[in-house]
Order: sequence, then C-alpha cells, then structure tokens
Amino acid sequence: MNMVSLLQLFSITLVILPRLTQACLGHALLQKRQLPGLNITLGNSDPQPPATVGYNLNHLAIAVPNLTASMDFYVNALGFREMFTLPITETNSFTYLAYPQGGRNGTGYQTAEEMTRQKNNAEGLLEIVYSESNNNAAAPHPSNGLGFSHLGFIVPSVTDTQSRLENFKATIVKRSGEPFTEEILQKYFGVQAGQVSQQQVAELGDIFTSLLLALDPTGYLLEFQQQDP
Repeated sequence: MNMVSLLQLFSITLVILPRLTQACLGHALLQKRQLPGLNITLGNSDPQPPATVGYNLNHLAIAVPNLTASMDFYVNALGFREMFTLPITETNSFTYLAYPQGGRNGTGYQTAEEMTRQKNNAEGLLEIVYSESNNNAAAPHPSNGLGFSHLGFIVPSVTDTQSRLENFKATIVKRSGEPFTEEILQKYFGVQAGQVSQQQVAELGDIFTSLLLALDPTGYLLEFQQQDP
C-alpha cells in the first residue's frame, strides 16, 4: 500500500470512527451531556470498595392487593416467568418473577427449576408481595415523600411494547414520541411546581423522547427504554 492510499485510509477512519463511537455509546445521555438547561455529570469510575465486590441488586419487591391481576399483567403482557410462589396464608404470598438469565437481555431459555436454583446469583428479579390488606395508595406518587418510584425495562421495540400494553388495557402515562410534561415530573418523579424551567422540561423531552411510561394494574409506574443496537 502506497503513501497516498494510507492517507486516504487514515482520512476515512477519522470520519467513520467518531460515528461508530457515538453509535456504540448509544444512549442519548452520552450524546447530549451538556445542554443549556441541563448538565449531566458522569460518575468518577472509581472501583467499588473491595469488601463489596460481588454485591448486586438481586430483586425489587412490590406490594399488591390483587395477585391474579398482577400475575396476568407481568406474565402475559410483559413476559415474566414465574419462578416460584411461597404461600403464607390463603390471602398472603410471595411470588418471584424473572426473565431468563441466559442470552442477551434474557433471550435464552431456562426452566422454572433452573431459574429458581440460580435465584441468589441472578439480577433483575421481581417479587410480588401479595396481601388482600395491602394498601399502596402512595406508591404511584413518590412526590408525597420517600417511596417507590418506578420499574425500568429495556425492550427491543418501545413502539411494539406500547401497542402490546394498549392491548392489555394498561394506562399509558407518556407515549413514545411524546414530550415530557411538568405534570408528569411532578406526579411521578417528585419535582415540585416551579422547580424546573420550560427549557429544562423541553430538553428532558428531547433526551427521552422515545421513553414510554405506563401503569401496572396496581398503579405502579413502569418505564420502557429502547435496547441499544
């Protein structure tokens, strides 16, 4: 290869490489870290304390008063698999749900026995704490104070997921492609009235324009973001 060819190759690389890098970064947060109204700060990348190596967030638990409705939604609408149910009384139980851990984003297959066997080495499990006496009136409204905010999902297609949730009669809080509103920030994310400017709201909407927000049958907020290529 002569010098001219090398220079041409180098020039092409300089053009393509930044685009590839940007595509690999994927998330809009990394593409739009500095906006007039928002300043997104990345972590310092320091390693975790040695004594905590091996820690992970194994599961989240939500309290529900209607087990049948919750199981129908999470299993049939969102595709969770039931690992096991531990009944305490006729009106109280603990149920663990999971996506298979094999493959990328759970695209593999595992039996319920296999998933249960690996329970304490898994991540992203959902525990359904059922009791007919549960009252989670404050759960969908963290602006009332400290408490649960939302469950976050990564899906292959946000728009397909939106259609699926609509078929299951789920309440859609924010459709994919719609902007954020100050009302959504106040009701579901604890932002007080007057705390954010319209510019900040618009910039959040620009970053998370594809974001989908919906409610489960109990009223818990669910967030769906597009899987990176």
